[in-house]
Amino acid sequence: MAMMWETLHAYLQDQCATIMDLAPVIGEKSHKKDVHKLRVTIKKTRACLDLARQLSNKAFKGKKYIRLLKVLQQAAGALRDLQLQEESLLQYTGNGRRYAPFHLLQKNHAQLAAQQARAIADAFPLAFVKTLPKQLQKKDVKATGAKDAGAYLQQQYAAISLPLGRGPAEKWHDLRKEVKRLHYQLSILQPLFDTSKGLEEMLRFTDEAGSCLGAWHDLLALQQVIRQHMRLLRSEGMTVPAGTDELLKRIAADTRQELQRCKAWIQQKPDVTI
Repeated sequence: MAMMWETLHAYLQDQCATIMDLAPVIGEKSHKKDVHKLRVTIKKTRACLDLARQLSNKAFKGKKYIRLLKVLQQAAGALRDLQLQEESLLQYTGNGRRYAPFHLLQKNHAQLAAQQARAIADAFPLAFVKTLPKQLQKKDVKATGAKDAGAYLQQQYAAISLPLGRGPAEKWHDLRKEVKRLHYQLSILQPLFDTSKGLEEMLRFTDEAGSCLGAWHDLLALQQVIRQHMRLLRSEGMTVPAGTDELLKRIAADTRQELQRCKAWIQQKPDVTI
């Protein structure tokens, strides 16, 4: 049990240090790689806090920290999503002038998101992030009868399944978040099970599942963004670029194809144990 808490503490310490380094520089001039890294690091930190909370039978009062970090994650996430959407839009439309209004709107939205991210980061109480690792070392947390880490991970892995029927997009999005969280938690505790082939298979499965679900979600979001741009242009009495309907059909077809790939992969989930 002692090694488990040492592992969680060391992992959380590394993630919190990264947040402390990157949060102050997020804004209009921040590099895309830094925005991405901050977003992912916060996700990993929240997954670690959730893991500590679950394994301590909730003796670790981490829920408030998870919620607070979500504010910073959403700010960085909104900026990163717009950056990814612009890259994806360019892949579909190229640099031609036809879709220039969409690209201009996208860049304007990204600038506003960067300003908002900077404002939120400035107001965010970063001091508490520095103290998080110490919270895991409190006696009342360690003294509580901990759950078996392997059994907990196995339970979470077993819970991964396809949404029933023609599940709405929200169900798939929830599945995506669950898969990513489990992948991070498997990675966190991997040092405790370094000889487990089952855990390696779980990591491989959740990594690919998270990747294909992420690609599907990005395409779905791109469709929504283009439709929002269309509505804005029409509300201003401007002409929607010719060929937009065909563009949306192409993206919708790719979205369906990506979802089918997700379904096929999850249906082949390996039957393994840690």
